Amino acid sequence: MSVRVTVREQQEPIVVHDDLQLQAVLAAAEKEASSLQKLNIVSIEAENGNTLGIVVGGPESSLSFSYGHLNPPYYASKGLGQGVEPVLTCFLALEHHTEFPRGSVIPKQRALRAATEFVASPERPKSVEWVEV
Repeated sequence: MSVRVTVREQQEPIVVHDDLQLQAVLAAAEKEASSLQKLNIVSIEAENGNTLGIVVGGPESSLSFSYGHLNPPYYASKGLGQGVEPVLTCFLALEHHTEFPRGSVIPKQRALRAATEFVASPERPKSVEWVEV
């Protein structure tokens, strides 16, 4: 199975076929985001249109999930924190300002594990808890 990974808005998505390729793309995206001191939301789209968003560039992450039909329900990862503040400020494809509430913030390694799971099966990853948003 392959997925399309969008790192930057003005670049074509990168097609990856396995976990090793995904990890390489996410590591490069992480390095770029860190160098810009800007968290990036990378979009991973499966062949069925389901999309996982993952925040890269820092020690924390957050995930979003939407189905290919683009209608509700939409999901965000459920973190250990509660409430909204302090928000995790990110930029979708390094362009569009986005804020995740503290309650959706999870450790980076947990988010990477969910991304790996998504490449193997294009459904909502089971390795994290989700909240409908």
